[in-house]
Amino acid sequence: MTEGFDAVVVGAGALGASTAYHLLREGRSVALLDRGRVVAETSPRAAGLSMQLRDDLISPIARLSVAKLLAFEEETGVPLTVHRSGSIKVARADADEAQIHAEVRRAAASGLELDHIGPERARRLAPWFDPANATAMWFAPGDTYMEPGDVPHAYVAAFRAGGGCVREHAEVTAIGSEGGDVTHVGCRDGAKLETGAVVVAAGAWSPVVAALADAAVPLWPVRHQLFTTTRLPGVDNTQPAVRIMDARTYTRPYDGGLMFGGYEADPVTMDLRRESPTFGIATMPLDGEPLGKMLAMVRDEFPSLAGAERRELRGGLTTLVPDGRFLVGPLDPLAGLWLISGCNVGGLSTSPALGQHLARWIATGERPEELAPFDPNRFGDTYLDPAALREAAVRTYTHKYSSEEVYQDRQA
Repeated sequence: MTEGFDAVVVGAGALGASTAYHLLREGRSVALLDRGRVVAETSPRAAGLSMQLRDDLISPIARLSVAKLLAFEEETGVPLTVHRSGSIKVARADADEAQIHAEVRRAAASGLELDHIGPERARRLAPWFDPANATAMWFAPGDTYMEPGDVPHAYVAAFRAGGGCVREHAEVTAIGSEGGDVTHVGCRDGAKLETGAVVVAAGAWSPVVAALADAAVPLWPVRHQLFTTTRLPGVDNTQPAVRIMDARTYTRPYDGGLMFGGYEADPVTMDLRRESPTFGIATMPLDGEPLGKMLAMVRDEFPSLAGAERRELRGGLTTLVPDGRFLVGPLDPLAGLWLISGCNVGGLSTSPALGQHLARWIATGERPEELAPFDPNRFGDTYLDPAALREAAVRTYTHKYSSEEVYQDRQA
């Protein structure tokens, strides 16, 4: 069976669903494919947090995404619940205190509402948080959180309502080309989809899919874990998320209880090119012990977590890039081959803006300036060695919330 589309998007998580929806909005015929069910791998296992103050290149993406999430139903006609309850960032060490002050100044310069707060206000905002050990804190009232699976499901619903083609259990096994141009994709079930644009949005599977076109993707999948609790007194959805910088942890309300996650010092990594074709996130082994160690580091800050009954241990494979920035744009060596990946534990919350910008680029041929820093080919041959790529990606992951989280000029 052969069909034709203007674009084929491979991967129906947050980034793929957003891109497919926005391509449809650009007037293109689009097929959205997934090797399993839509929204079944890492996206629904994320934390669902959105922090607008990032580095100067990522912040515009984060801020536009929050605006689009808040106006989601108005834009798409599909309802989406988004909690605009803000977030608190907490320093307990001198180096982190300096960063807090610098970030407040940077936010003011960019027009983002964010300011220092003291212990009394922090307790009022999040009664389950004890700020006694904090040396400095800021509060960003415009930050949001949402249940992670809701975002891609809503984009898929809007895509379907607009006439988009969704195919589940459609594993891509070939990317065809002629004269250096993409011509089609082939699926395991024998389907052939002719197209001049293939968007690889397969998350941790992106290197596997891109390899079908002899393309290299400079990312490494890293397991990220969190747990949720049963209901706790004094917790509700109007309260902010709280990040503890030196412990690399975050806590937010979750259905009357709390969600707790963090960035492990020695995380599990996976190369899905070496895994069984039947591997899925649902079967990935999880381990609550590292979370327990991180919880011990912030026991004073979150006393109600220590004895709370755990509801769920959740984990996914996030895609880490050596310089901590996205991979969005055309991917060598084929014309018509595109990539949207490298979430660095922030793909869900930035998917609205990234999908919109990439769709516009594909549709018009003109690169949005916002995507200029995220060229997927920017590292050249630097990270062709898997060991070097893994080491650099893990370094990005383990430096979350620090001034070294993003390596602006790091090429090796």
